[in-house]
Amino acid sequence: MNRITKLTTVGLLVIGGSVVAVPAYAADLTCAEDLGSQTISGNLVVPGGADCVLGGATVEGDVIVEAGGWLDATSVTVTGDVVATDAYGVSLDGTTVAGDVSAYSVDTTVGFLYVNDLRVGGSVEAGGIDVEVVDSSITGSLSTRQANYVDIVRTSVGADVSVDGSAWGVSVTGAIVKGDVTVAGSGRDVLIGATADGGVDAFANTIGGGLSLTGNNANLRVAATTVYGALALDGNSPAAAFGEGVRAGTTSGDYTGTAPAEPPAGDQSIAVTVPEQGSGELTWSIEGTSALVDLGVASEALDHYAANGAIVPIRIQDTRAGNPGWSLTAQVSNFTAGGQEVSSKYLGWTPEIVETQGGAVAGAPVASGFDEGRGLSVARTLAQANDGHERGSSLVGADLDLKLPLETPRGTYTATVTLTALS
Repeated sequence: MNRITKLTTVGLLVIGGSVVAVPAYAADLTCAEDLGSQTISGNLVVPGGADCVLGGATVEGDVIVEAGGWLDATSVTVTGDVVATDAYGVSLDGTTVAGDVSAYSVDTTVGFLYVNDLRVGGSVEAGGIDVEVVDSSITGSLSTRQANYVDIVRTSVGADVSVDGSAWGVSVTGAIVKGDVTVAGSGRDVLIGATADGGVDAFANTIGGGLSLTGNNANLRVAATTVYGALALDGNSPAAAFGEGVRAGTTSGDYTGTAPAEPPAGDQSIAVTVPEQGSGELTWSIEGTSALVDLGVASEALDHYAANGAIVPIRIQDTRAGNPGWSLTAQVSNFTAGGQEVSSKYLGWTPEIVETQGGAVAGAPVASGFDEGRGLSVARTLAQANDGHERGSSLVGADLDLKLPLETPRGTYTATVTLTALS
């Protein structure tokens, strides 16, 4: 993987650019485009037929998606509710909602609610649409009515879960539910901790209350599920088939397979779901509120002009599986002032590791080209880490050494630094 970013310099040497203030919108903003990372002081409305894309935004109110609208939100914070009626769809990824999430199709079974890594302070309700809830945490309840299908994967629910009348099936795997779970009236596969053929799914379920399976006309499979309350079965055709790993306080109704064992005994129970390790990424960011490096006014030495300083430290974060090696290099363009140009070979540096929790090693010092070599006019290593390095982030910096010939024309010079992450 290669990540190359050019950073404009200002002053004698600048890494980064100007700090741009993030605007705050007035109340009840209409969103029909990509708003990116914004702060909305009030409600956000997605009108019918519009596509609203948010990335890193904060909504200080409710998000309202009107009929035919589409909300695509990533890493967004909503202080109120998210409400969608007859929407084309709602996608929430890495998002926090302080209130409730509600998505219904009133007249027809169209639309979707797809959530991943969602944190909800209230409850989630949906009906008449496709519903997928993955790697999420819901403080309140989760309920669906007449949804097309419902997938609940590696998700924690603080109250009850109710799934009623899903024509195209239900899957619950890796769920931790403090309250009761009810699945009723499904017309296709109902898989509770089980695969379609009755095998054990990769993730088990833990239910603090009871599990009720009622009136399902489907392939009904239960495996790898612990129910601390009552497991009740009624009116399912065919009868539920139990696989391995089913435990329940009490069991009533018709089923096939192995009788459930008792739940683990004890005063309290602890449940946690460990997901598969993500692919992760290698990222870097400039540490600090300002990206300006000012070398000031060069001083005259015996045979050259000299200026010294240090770059703003750079935070390198590596979350990739397997901890492969990486390197971060930099190359500086020639300095310019008006029509004058001075080679960047005259700039050298001495890299250093300010904080190391990710196995970073500083690059070799590079002398100013005034003394020898080509300085930073060619790509030089700021820091690197070997294969199998420890997981975490490192903060790297470098002291700068600029030596210019005495015949350098006067002026305030600027240059451009290109940082490249390689793996």
